[in-house]
Order: sequence, then structure tokens, then C-alpha cells
Amino acid sequence: MNKVTTTILSFSMLMILFIGTADMTKAQNPTDLREQYLTPPDEIAEEVLAPRHENVILYNLDPSREYFLNTTQDRALSPLSAFAKNYYNLGGLQFNPDANRSRYFTTTSTSGLELIDARTGETVLIDTPDDALISSTEWSPDGSKVAYFAHFNDATHIYVANLDNGNSKKLTRRPVLATLNTSFEWSGNGEFIFTVLVPENRGAEPQKPATPTALQVKMTTDKENRLRTYQDLLGGKFEAELLQYHVTGQLARINVDNRRVRQIGEPSMIRDIEVAPNGQHIIVETLSVPFSYIVPVYSFGWTEEVWDLDGNMLVELRNSEIRKGVPGYDEVENYGRRDIKWRPDGEGLSLLAKTGEGMEPTRDNSDNQDDADDTDDSDDTEEGSSEDEEEKKMDRVIQWLPPFGEDDMNTVYETEKEMESVSYTANSDLLVIEESGQGSEHIYAVYLDNPEETFTIVDHDNDDFYDDPGNLRYVQGEMGGSIVQLSTDQNHVFLDGTQYYENPEDNAPRPFLDKVEIRTGEKERIFQSSEMVYENVLAVLDDEINDIVISRESPEMHPDSWLVNLESGDETKLTSNVDYNAAVTQAQRERFKVKRADGFEFWVEVTLPADWDGTPLPGIIWHYPSEYDDQEDYNEGLRYHNKNDFPGVYTRSPDILVKRGYAVIDADWPIAAERGGPNDGFVWSIVQNSTVVIDSAAKRGYIDRDRMAIGGHSYGAFGTANAMIHTSFFKAGIAGDGNYNRTLTPLGFQREPRDLWRGLERYVQMTPIFWADRLDGALLMYHGAADQNVGTWPTHSRRMFHALNGIGKTAAMYMYPYEAHGPAAEETLLDLWTRWVNWLDHYVKDAGDHIPEAELGDD
Repeated sequence: MNKVTTTILSFSMLMILFIGTADMTKAQNPTDLREQYLTPPDEIAEEVLAPRHENVILYNLDPSREYFLNTTQDRALSPLSAFAKNYYNLGGLQFNPDANRSRYFTTTSTSGLELIDARTGETVLIDTPDDALISSTEWSPDGSKVAYFAHFNDATHIYVANLDNGNSKKLTRRPVLATLNTSFEWSGNGEFIFTVLVPENRGAEPQKPATPTALQVKMTTDKENRLRTYQDLLGGKFEAELLQYHVTGQLARINVDNRRVRQIGEPSMIRDIEVAPNGQHIIVETLSVPFSYIVPVYSFGWTEEVWDLDGNMLVELRNSEIRKGVPGYDEVENYGRRDIKWRPDGEGLSLLAKTGEGMEPTRDNSDNQDDADDTDDSDDTEEGSSEDEEEKKMDRVIQWLPPFGEDDMNTVYETEKEMESVSYTANSDLLVIEESGQGSEHIYAVYLDNPEETFTIVDHDNDDFYDDPGNLRYVQGEMGGSIVQLSTDQNHVFLDGTQYYENPEDNAPRPFLDKVEIRTGEKERIFQSSEMVYENVLAVLDDEINDIVISRESPEMHPDSWLVNLESGDETKLTSNVDYNAAVTQAQRERFKVKRADGFEFWVEVTLPADWDGTPLPGIIWHYPSEYDDQEDYNEGLRYHNKNDFPGVYTRSPDILVKRGYAVIDADWPIAAERGGPNDGFVWSIVQNSTVVIDSAAKRGYIDRDRMAIGGHSYGAFGTANAMIHTSFFKAGIAGDGNYNRTLTPLGFQREPRDLWRGLERYVQMTPIFWADRLDGALLMYHGAADQNVGTWPTHSRRMFHALNGIGKTAAMYMYPYEAHGPAAEETLLDLWTRWVNWLDHYVKDAGDHIPEAELGDD
């Protein structure tokens, strides 16, 4: 028996060396234990680093519908140094304290802006700061300017670019606070921008006591509390104080022309803002205290209020306590109000509420309450009258005017049926109402000068999948916000959707645009995608929808954007994108259906090198297990299959391995059982899926069944370990950011509803670490050291490696610093591919039975 030695490759100390030396060395064998970042063969690196970022997708159209805004990048991937910058992770909220912003903004690679003419495709560069990253672009309501965040090393500022000359100017003197609230808003007239700034006289950051002065205390709830297994929670009182310090900001209004700042209210923990179109009021959502030690920040309690420009709270709209995961605890208190939003005409709020609901005393009425008469006269109510009142309750569309008191509500429209939402047109004299009943959708129009008459636009049974009417099209109103798009004669609305077919292998989905006459409901199909390519509507350039911009693609055609005139049929190509990964995207592809021993059928796609000559190849199955109730449940998902999709490549696309001579198998991986829940058949499904996929691919001559690997990320890593334990098909496996112990997610996972104690047998059977002694083949595990995904924290890989090492299995573990649930830094991705290629070449392609003893490499 060959002696097997395994080791951990931890990069935590290496990273300092790497940053200092900028050295990336090529590795040549799977047991290369040098603790430094390596680079893969050129044929792999060129696919990973291909300049896909230079291609353009047109989607951000200005309100005047003349230009698209496109963000540009100087490099394909962000460097590890960006991820390594100092950051806090407090209750799952990650931010850079030195720059007062979300960590996401620091690790973005967007560095520039350009305008693309919507009719010619010509580009104009916008001047942006040389030393800043760019994000969060927002058009002014008239489309003459665009504002954006400019992220510098030590601060984030708002810049405003003028489209007349392409010049940008800095708007904020004081840095933006973008830790919790990560956006800003224009006023409807374009004169002001509302944002959250770092407070004046903020004071020093709280310092952690050298000796603890408090301890963390938790107490169970009085009901079952089926919380998910969150990785990142507040660690105690000090972290709570630190969080409060870093998310407390000053709401401000800034004049775009003269940069004058008006501070609004006191500094608060602001989660979100929504400015009224007239700029006189703001819906402000703030984080509530106390904080929680059992749920992350995004589940903390919050309050939503309307403020005036002096920071006075006029009314509380909604509030929510900490979302604890307990039924009955997670409800939002909205006082009977639904679909709350600003009216696009600037005339107050719009909301839905039933008769007798929608208003709750939220101002300080304590003086009046002391003298209130608490006599209960309910005994005088005639028997049955409350029931009669309930029957008479109407659902209402309400206009709520400032200062948002009970007497400031006007009923705009009412109906006996409950409404789900209301939409407005430009002058608000036409409402479009959506009702959603059980399994149905009803959309109708109401002219307010005759509210007794309604006009049906959509009446659809949701079970009728193949006759989906589509969705209403919206455009931006003159003061911002969305309004229903009307034709120039004001008599038509538009629907866009996708037509699907019962046999997607023969008929690809076909997006469409319909023009609907409001009063008669008559439809005219004004656009539909070709059968031969996939064409999707990106934008419309006029109210009558004569000129549209579409994307067009097929398996052989890289996506590009086209201007199409629907009257003449004339077309103008607006982009000239390049397939930088043609060696992979244009590889040979075969798609076929397989049937398991239990009769369950599913689809498999095999990608082969472009020059494949018919010789069976070493193969790898890349998969992600998905639970299904039965064959019908699986088949419903197939309806969305698009045979005209272009096979894009991303940084971890397993298809890249065709350049190393592998057959890459992308197989659906159904988990289903004949009885019980899907996971009652988990192991059976893993075994049967592996068997039928390998048998079928080998029979077709694609693979050498004696040289096979399996891989997957997240739940795919979990599936990989199980496949290598319960079958003997695989010489090697690649498992990324996985869970290997289901007892550490004791209250359920994926679609598994049972907890550990009600489903003990299933949890045990599915847990790889319990059966690690049966693992067959060489397992490569990689994990982001900062993975905060629910259920896949890094300890899983550490413990699994510890077990495999202890029982003499062949395994390696790569723990990547600063990476989350999926590698993102350039250095990490290149190193990862190096390890993958060397591992697979050695244990699968060469398939020798000699496993060399691992030895530490030189630095």
C-alpha cells in the first residue's frame, strides 16, 4: 500500500511575502507545497484573464433616451491588495473603516465612464478622477448630468458629470458614509442630491478594552426558533458599539450648483432613503436598537419614517423588530398600509389600505392621552354589526398629503377586491391596478374621471405557463420614479415578456413586445425574437416604440447590441464585442438525455476540445445537486432552457479544461426519492447520477471511464465528497467552499425541512465526514478564509482535511486569505487554476497508481 502524506497549504503568511515580491511562480506537480501564489500554464491563464470587461452591454439608458452609460475597467480582475485592505466584519456587514464605505466598493474594478450614443454607437469618454474607483451611477431626472461615487483610498465622494462637456466636478466636501446606506438620490428637479455624510465632530472610534468589561449573553426564545447557521454575528457589546459608531451618519441635501449643504436632522443609523419628487420630504429607514447576537445586521430591527427638511419626524410608516426566525415575531407593523411610495407627480404619498385602516397615531400625543376617555362602548354594538362592517370594507388607493395626518388622506379609488399594487401614468389621471389572487393575475386600468369603469389589460391563470402575457413596461417620469409607459396617443400600454414552448429542445424562448389598447384590450405584437437567435429588448427609444435596442446572440454568435426600427426593419449594430474565449466557447458540445435505474430522466451536456478526434478523453463532471419532488418538478425547470444561449466563459468556468484535453461534463444533478422528501434519496441519487452519466458518456465515446474526476462549488463540493465516498468512479475531486458535516446545520439546509433530531438518519447518511474512511480518490479542497455564507464556514474544510489526513487518505486543502464564498482576486484565481490543473493532470489524466510522498517545497 502506498504511503500517503497530505498537508495544509495555508497562504496567511505567504501573502505578505507575495505582496512584497510580486512573484508568481509556476508549479508543475500536485504536491507543490510552496506557500506562494502560482500561475497556471499560459493556455489556462489567457482564458482566466481574457479582457471580457472590454465588451459592452447596453442597459443604463438616460431619461432622455439619447445615451447609454457604460462603466469601464482598467483590468479584468481586482488585485489581492484590494481585498487585503483593512476591513471590519460586524454582524456580516463588511466595510473599510479607513474609507467609511462598504468593502464591495473597495474591491470593485470599475474605474471609468463612457457615453454610448443610442442611435449610432459612438462613444464619448466622461472625465473621472484618475486615482478613484467608480460605482453607483445615477442619472439626473432630465438626463443632462450623471452623478457617481468616486472611491479614493481614504474616502468616498460624490462627483457630478455634465454631459455637455463630459467634465466631472466633486460635489461633496465632507466624505460620504457608505457603510450601511450605499446609495444617494437626486431631487425631482435635479437641483439637489441627498446623501449620508460622515458626521461632523464624530469623535474617536471606540477602543476595545484591554481587559473585558462585558460578556455576551444570549437567551432562548419562548418558541421554536429555526434560525439559519449564520457565520458572522456580533461578538458582544464592544462590536455592537463599534457597529453603531460606523453606521451612524448625517443625512444631508447638497446643492449641485454651489455645493451648499443642508444637514437634515441628527446623525442616525440610516439604512435607506427615498426622496419625494418635489424634494421636500424623505422616507428614512433607520436601524433600531437593541442589536442582536443571533442574526446578522440585515435582520436587525428597523423603522421607516417620513422626515421634513428640518429632520422632524412627521409620521412612522412601518417598523420591524429583529427578525428572529420565529413565526409571529418577524411580522412588519405597517398599520394596515401597503405598497407605500411617493407619487411620481410629487403630490404626496401613495398607499393601499382598507376602510378603517392606514392611520395609526404615531406623533407624541401623550398629553391628550392622559385625559382620554377610556370608556369601552363596545357592549352597545348590535349583534352582527361588526360582521356587516367587515363585509363593507373597501380596499382603497390613498393619496396622503403633507403633513401626513389622519385628515390628510384622500381616497383616490376604491374597490371591493384587494389590490396588490397601483401604478401611475405621467399626469396621474390613469391608474393601473394589479390584483393577485390564488394562482391568477389581473391587471386593469382605471380612468379617475370615471372610476366605476375598469379596463382589463391582463387576466392570466398562472398555471398557463405557455401563455404568459408579460409585464407592463415602465419609463422614468419627469421628476424621477417609474410611470407606466403610454403610447403617444395615450391610448395604449405595452407588455414585454418571453414566450416559452413545450419542447425547448426544438423551440427556444422568444422575447416579445405587445401593444395593448387600454379600452378594448386588443393586442398587437410589435416585436418578437427570431427563432434562430435569441433577441432580448434592452431599451425603447420613443413612446410609440418604433426604435428599440436589442441584444442578439446564438451559440456561435457573441452577444451584441443592435438598434432596430420596427417600422422599416432597418438595423444598426451599436457594439462590436469580441469573443475573447473562442477556444472554449466554440468547443464541440453535445447535449443528451439520460435515464437512471429508477426511471428518472435528466439532461447532460458534454464539452469537448475543438480538435477532438474521437479518442475517449479524461473527463470531469462539474455539478450542483438540486432537490426535486418528482420528475414533473424537474421537468418544469427545463421549460426555461434556451438552446440559443451563447456559452459564456467566466473566471472559474470548468469548460476551460478542454484546453488541457479534458471532456467537461455539465450534468443536471437531480436529488429525488420515490418516497418521502428528496433527501431521502440523496445517496441513491448521487450514485445513480454518477453511474448513468459516466455510462452514457463512455458509450458515446466521449470519455475514458477509468480517468474521471468530479467537482463542484458550495453544495457542489458537498456533492463531490459524497460521490467520492459512495462510488468508486472518480480518481480525483475538486471541492470548493463546501460543507462536510450536516450536524453543524442542525435546523435544516437547502430544501431540507427536517431538523437534525427529526431527520437524524438522513443527516448522518448525507454527512461526508462520517464516511470519510470510504473516500476513494484524491480530494482537493479550497476555501475562502473569509467565507461567511450560511452553512459553509471554513471550519468545514479544516475538519474534513484533519479527518482525511488522520486516516491516510489523499487530500490537499488551500485556504485563501480575504476570499469569501467564491474566489475573486486575480492572484487567487490564477493560483487556484494552477492547483486544479496539476491535481487533475496527475491523478486523472496520467492516472498512475503511484502517489508520491508529499514534501515541503522551497519558498
